[in-house]
Order: sequence, then structure tokens, then C-alpha cells
Amino acid sequence: MRKFSILFTLLFLLISAESYSQNTLKKWYISGGAHAVNHPSVRGLGEGITDGDNWSLVPPLSQISVARTLNRSFAVDLQASIGEIDNKRLMIDNEFMVLVGMGLRYRFANGYILKETSWFDPYLRFGANYHRMPYRGLEFNPAVYANDGSLVSGVVDVWDDALENGEVAMNDHFALSGGLGMNFWIFPKVGLNLEVQYVGVPDIKSDYIDFWQAKAGVAFRFGKSDRDGDGIYDEDDECPDTPGLKEFNGCPDSDGDGIEDRKDECPLEYCPNGESTDEYDCVNGCKVMKEIVEVEEPEVPEIEEPVKEITFENILFNFDKFDLTESASEKVKEAAELINKQGGNYFVDGFTDGIGTEAYNMNLSKKRAQAVKDALIKEGIEANRLEVRAFGKQYPKCTNDTPEGRQCNRRVVVLERY
Repeated sequence: MRKFSILFTLLFLLISAESYSQNTLKKWYISGGAHAVNHPSVRGLGEGITDGDNWSLVPPLSQISVARTLNRSFAVDLQASIGEIDNKRLMIDNEFMVLVGMGLRYRFANGYILKETSWFDPYLRFGANYHRMPYRGLEFNPAVYANDGSLVSGVVDVWDDALENGEVAMNDHFALSGGLGMNFWIFPKVGLNLEVQYVGVPDIKSDYIDFWQAKAGVAFRFGKSDRDGDGIYDEDDECPDTPGLKEFNGCPDSDGDGIEDRKDECPLEYCPNGESTDEYDCVNGCKVMKEIVEVEEPEVPEIEEPVKEITFENILFNFDKFDLTESASEKVKEAAELINKQGGNYFVDGFTDGIGTEAYNMNLSKKRAQAVKDALIKEGIEANRLEVRAFGKQYPKCTNDTPEGRQCNRRVVVLERY
């Protein structure tokens, strides 16, 4: 038995080192410790399972599990258990048992039922296994007793019940298993593991060599996770469940227009910011049409011929803005001085460039003219001497085909009126 313990210890250390060196885009898990088996309690599916006399305990480092995460809910594992055990149902003592198998786990700490970061990490497990124990061809035939009551042939269990189905139990078997396990993560990557499973042998019709297995040990987790598989670790990924791009911290740009979906008002429409055609402009990833034929355009007043020439240079604005720039504020002061010198009443006319609909630009030009009027009032000009007019994108002073021309057209003009 000593040589098997040494071999098992070396196997544990080898797999631990291998797990740590694996691709850290997947979570690796390893646990190891002691286990115990219980044959009598399969009678009645768990009857007497809490009775300590039914259990045969195997020393520490007699079982090991290695698992790899598939996604937030599922993982696959490889388990191995060895040791000298007693089949207390069949009154078999100190026989060497092997149970090796692969299993599928369903984790409850998956973000749907429990938080993925929960310290309590329960799971269901189902597995397929190779099981070996030297039954040496036990024949489960009707028991035959001698006159003195001794057993001549057949097999009886610990309750003196004759086991009768005519089968022969060999040493090697295919076994299925299913059960419940749980990890208690004391530290982020170190915790305790408990697991109980039922192991059944399908080729023996009855439950004569089936058993319960309980495990306890220390568990370790290795590596960083990348749930969406985009190459960006979850701890650095702002969108950990959706494949994305490194430049957007793991968040996607579905239409490839250089605007991440969280900031793209039209995430499935390719429209890079700054792109402009005769039909539309790109704003926040969406196409803003320059003309909407169905919308009835507001009436645009004609410019009245002023008595005097323009008394003040144009006040220019930034794109889609109506707040006064620093240079515009200086021009307002100059305008106030000219108005005070000349006297009379004045129009404050607002204009825009050619981008956008007429309705939108009419409103924007009115806001620009009103901003200039308010500024002139602060400079001491009486409000009743100033009348705001809005012309939108009508009467452009410069071309709308260039950025410089559009800048020229975003203006407010102050004119003397009758």
C-alpha cells in the first residue's frame, strides 16, 4: 500500500504543476484528499447512510480530481480513487479498489443561481468510470446450507440475506456515478471540497456491488478566466460575456465603424463619425439625413433691406452650437458701441450651415440670434431696440461644400431696421 501512496502523491504534484502551466484563458481546478465507501447503504437507496459503521475509510491522498471549466455553468473533470477498502455488505475485508472516470459538472455559482464569485460553490456531477475490485468470481446463486446451518454455496450479505440473481461478479467493471459536491472557497483560489456520489455497476442487475462514495479534501483554482473567449481576461474586460476588441476594453463594435456598441446609437449600421455625403452626416454612429422631404418646411422671412450698411462683422459659432465663443463675445461689445453711436433699432439675424434639416436649422439659428441679443442687452442695449430673426440655412454667405465655408455660414448678423 505504501508504494501506491507514494505513486499517488507524485501524480498529484505532477498534475498540479501541469495545471498551473496551462493556458490561463481557462479556469483549472484540482482537489485531493481522503475518501470513504459504503456498500450496505445502497440497500434501500441510502438507508443507514449516516451510520458510521457502514463506511470504510481510506487514508488521505487516496483520491484526486482535476477539472477544467467549459463556461460559466459547466466543467469536465477526471477523478481517481484508490485504496484498500472493506465491502461491509458482502463481508469482504482489505481489498484494493480502483475507481477512475470522467465526469460533467453543473455549477450553481454561474451568475444565474448564485454569484460567480460566491464562496459557496455547489455542483452536480455525473460520470462514467472504470471500477476494479477483486470479487474473484462471486456467484450470486441461491444459498445452500448444511444441516448445521453453515453456508455450502451461494452468497449472503451482512444481514444473512441470500443474494440470488444467478450472476457472477468479476473483478473489472464499467460503472456510472452521480452525486452532489460543494466547494467552500476560504481564499480566492484555495478552499475545501466535499462530494458524495452513488456508483452503480450496470452489468450487475442488482445493487450487490454498488456503493456510495464520500470525499473530502483541499481544492485549488488556477488561471484567469475569459468567458467570452475574446483574449481579454474577465478582470480587464468591461463586457466579459460578449466578445469584443482590445481597444474598447473587451466591448464589441458590431458594425466595425470604429464606435463601440455602448456609444453607438446605431450599432448595426456602419457610419463612422465625421463621414458626410450629399445624403447624410454620421452622428454618434447613425446616419442623419440632410433633407426630409415629408416634413413641411417653415416659412423663411425675406431679408429686409436695411437703411444702413451692416454695422457689425459676423459673429461665428462652432458646429451645432449656439453659445458665444470668446471672439464672438468681443464682437458683441464692439456691436454695442456701434449701436449706441448710431442710435436706432436693429435686427439680430441668425444663420446656420447647410448640414441638417431646415426645421432643425431654423431652431438653431434662432437660438444663436437670441444668444447675441441677450449679450447685447447685458452691454446696455434696450431690449425693445432689438428684434430676433431666424433664417436657418437660407442665404448662405459662403459655400457649404468645405469646412471653411460651413464655418463662414454659422453666423449672426446685426442690421439696422426701419
